Formats: sequence, structure tokens, C-alpha cells
Amino acid sequence: MALALCLGLVGSSAPKTSPLFRVIPAGNEFFHVVDSSTGKVKGFRRNHNDACALARRLETRHAN
Repeated sequence: MALALCLGLVGSSAPKTSPLFRVIPAGNEFFHVVDSSTGKVKGFRRNHNDACALARRLETRHAN
């Protein structure tokens, strides 16, 4: 409890859930979209923004 007080964690909300898909650099200007639970590559893109968009799209599709 003393550590929580020291770090300012008392009264704060619980941490959010971790993302289902992560964007991992896989070379020069190349990014993998990886399933966080299995570690399997679900897609890849040459542009970081496109890889992030794919990860968001996969996450919303997984939620439905």
C-alpha cells in the first residue's frame, strides 16, 4: 500500500486491456501485424501507418 501511495496509484483506474494485435518492425520499411496471444503474423505492410490501420481493422473485426 505504501508503494502504491508513493507512486500515486491509489484512486487511479485499472489499466486498460492490452491490444490484440501489435505492429512490429520486421526490416527496413517493413512491418508485421502480430496476434498478441499467439505470436503469429496476421499481416504485413510496408508503411507503418498502413500496418497500424490493419491492426485496428483486425481488432474491430475480432471484437464483433
